[in-house]
Amino acid sequence: MIKYNKILLKLSLIVSLLVACGLTGETKIRLESSAQEIKDEINKIKANAKKEGVKFEAFTNTQTGSKVSKKPEFILKAKIQAIQVAEKFVKAIKEEAEKLKKSGSSGAFSAMYDLMLDVSKPLEEIGIQKMTGTVKEAAQKTPPTTAQGILAIAK
Repeated sequence: MIKYNKILLKLSLIVSLLVACGLTGETKIRLESSAQEIKDEINKIKANAKKEGVKFEAFTNTQTGSKVSKKPEFILKAKIQAIQVAEKFVKAIKEEAEKLKKSGSSGAFSAMYDLMLDVSKPLEEIGIQKMTGTVKEAAQKTPPTTAQGILAIAK
């Protein structure tokens, strides 16, 4: 009997550690699917843009539109599409951070920050400048391990 109690205690500790380490359940599913939606949308946009003759390798840190593209109107549309999908993700992050404000762990908020960084890279690839830098800069001002920090970064 004591052996089983020890095993149950160990299992409950492991589960507690897993829960404390990051996002769980509905929150994880919602945010990860939203992040994946952005990546998928950007891949579609990039594929369409390449068909239209856009050369993403010509993009620079300061030129990501009409100066390096034969079809600047297409680039503008592509950026608007990407921003619209990204806004859904940011809204989801804000809602989940609000829900977890009282009961969330620093691991959960860190996981949200990691997702925000993960999503910022494909946005830069499509020509939305300085996304990763903006997220990192905001994280330096407010800690990404709290609800307030995540909400400030998501602004």
